[in-house]
Amino acid sequence: MTSSPPPPRQPSPASDSLTFTLPDGRVLGYASYGAAPSPTVPTILYFHGFPGSRLEAAIIANLSLPTPFHVLAFDRPGMGLSTFQPNRRILDWPADVLALVDHLHIEKFHLVGDSGGSPYAWVCAKEIPRTRVLSTSVVSGIYPMSLGTQGMAFGAKTLLYAGLWLPQAVLMKVLDWEFGNAIKNSDKEEFEKVFMKIMSSRPESDRKCLDDLPFREVVIASTREAFKQGSRGLAWDFQLYGNWGFELDDISCENATIWHGKQDTNTPFSAAEKASKLIKGCDFKGFEEETHLSLPYHKLEDVVKSILRL
Repeated sequence: MTSSPPPPRQPSPASDSLTFTLPDGRVLGYASYGAAPSPTVPTILYFHGFPGSRLEAAIIANLSLPTPFHVLAFDRPGMGLSTFQPNRRILDWPADVLALVDHLHIEKFHLVGDSGGSPYAWVCAKEIPRTRVLSTSVVSGIYPMSLGTQGMAFGAKTLLYAGLWLPQAVLMKVLDWEFGNAIKNSDKEEFEKVFMKIMSSRPESDRKCLDDLPFREVVIASTREAFKQGSRGLAWDFQLYGNWGFELDDISCENATIWHGKQDTNTPFSAAEKASKLIKGCDFKGFEEETHLSLPYHKLEDVVKSILRL
């Protein structure tokens, strides 16, 4: 008689600094929030923005909803607790994701990508079998530059174009310059001062979101964690936004939705709208008054309710 498979090694319901050793020996950092994973509890795989880390998913975990759910959030290579991966492609990402969810015996899941997590959600929707991906939701997502940059702030546009041509070492210096010594300073308050100074040039509705202390604490902690190993992983990540390695019209989904604010100056509304028409099976939800940060702040609960069909 064959023996039953061993039970999955499951993290505790609120563990935000977990690691898993991948088949090639690299470490994948991740966080687990909410209910423990099980066949009866929906699992959301969360892909953080830029610069960001697994800690960003605490925003979802802090939602108070009647249905229990599990959130699994990942650090991309070179960020947070995850090992840097030389010559990494966006197309390499689904293998890392599947290695962890298979280890945890999570068979089916929903995908959520925020901002810079957009290509990582879409590549999983493209590469992972439909039998496992229940839905895909992308909020304030970045899209290929070929879809246009109309409406993007000059600074964001310049940096995005620079990422296509600047060597990685130069991009690292740009990121280090923006955050200065606050990256290496153990004083959290010093990093917060620098972060808030950077945010002072953002639209008013984005700045207002940061008046909410719990929300601000999560965003700042996630950003600070992104620099835990320095800026090499972030610089590589940024360069990949210029070349995803696949086309949006190669993606065929079920239950996919793009959520985007019309006043977003980081990631253009027009590009998101075009993307929704290229991705097969994708719906589009546009919000007239929302900006890049205000959209997840105001609508993330609606995103999760939509996923859970509440």
